[in-house]
Amino acid sequence: MNDENKKSSSKKRILLLILGLLFVGLIGFLATKPANHDAVAPSTEKDVSEVVEPVEETTVPKTVTEGQMSAPVATGEKVTIDINAAFSPRTVGDSNAPIKMIEYASLTCSHCAHFHNDIYPTLKSKYIDTGKVFLEFREFPLNDPALKATLIARCLPEDQYEPFISSLFKTYEQWAEDLNYMERIKQNAKLAGMSDETVEACLSQGDLKLKIADVMQVAQDK
Repeated sequence: MNDENKKSSSKKRILLLILGLLFVGLIGFLATKPANHDAVAPSTEKDVSEVVEPVEETTVPKTVTEGQMSAPVATGEKVTIDINAAFSPRTVGDSNAPIKMIEYASLTCSHCAHFHNDIYPTLKSKYIDTGKVFLEFREFPLNDPALKATLIARCLPEDQYEPFISSLFKTYEQWAEDLNYMERIKQNAKLAGMSDETVEACLSQGDLKLKIADVMQVAQDK
């Protein structure tokens, strides 16, 4: 009986040992679960990169915008002419001067050119600059070259009007009867600081032409 009890006791210890080993193995298996989580880390990183990609794509519109900003700007922008300013009186001298003169002239008139080139400088220095005479310029264009030159002169700033028409009168023989008169007029306009766009806008001002025609009609009637 003692031997059987000993064998039974030994079997129990062996069974407990096996159970203990199984328990330890189970614990070990559970302990390795975090390592298994690490195994899916690459797929997690992939998911993160997929989340980041849209952020990178948001920089594309910025690049496109910068490209558009550096693109050449279209030229030919419309120029607006102030008709009232263009047709305000063009004068030289002191408005309080005792003598007031009005000159009607055509920029293609040989007699007008003679007056401006040979007589006007003395008139200006002796009488206008000294406050004795106040002179107002009024246009009376006799042909198309004179009209176009007048329009451009009127579109210049007021203080550039007199120097511009004086330069045209000085070069009267070079452009007034030239078939390419517009090229020479435009050259003078550029020297006065006027752009090609402003020249074209000025020449197309129908209202300004009508005002000049009205002045001519009033002068003829008087």
